[in-house]
Amino acid sequence: MSITTQQRHVTGTASLGRGVRVEWSLEPGDTASVPALRHRIVGCLLALAAPGSDLTDAEIVVGEVLSNAMAYTVGPTWVSLRWDGIHPMLSVADVGPGFVRALTRDGVPRAAGDRTLRASLPTDPLAEGGRGLYLITTLAHDVAVAPRATGGSVLSVTLDLRRAPGTTLRLGRRR
Repeated sequence: MSITTQQRHVTGTASLGRGVRVEWSLEPGDTASVPALRHRIVGCLLALAAPGSDLTDAEIVVGEVLSNAMAYTVGPTWVSLRWDGIHPMLSVADVGPGFVRALTRDGVPRAAGDRTLRASLPTDPLAEGGRGLYLITTLAHDVAVAPRATGGSVLSVTLDLRRAPGTTLRLGRRR
């Protein structure tokens, strides 16, 4: 298993922009690391979320985002969790084929600058795939995608959680 972790902590108070940023990277095809990384990310969310927060939707979104990245990318995947404001943002950057289908409406490209990702269920209810993006866009507060200049995409998901005031994150030793 090869997960690299980095932590950046910005000082201040939660109400004045205290932020946490944790970054990981996954090697191509390292699907065995996905469950461990999902648990790490959910652990970070749990440590920072307001008491009584239900992390069920966030855990589903995190799992789908990571699984999709591993399934569709041909190179490394970079994952970032930022919690600078009220809601956390999970971003996944990869060098895969991108989201061309999801960024069009009925085959027509959307207006320039529209990065909002929209997805629908597959027309065939028995189809084996096609539900991941739908779950992500349904359960997340906001989902946006942008092409990377060097190929691939950055998928940014704002999770529907609120941060507990004055919380900090301690990850232990860096790897």
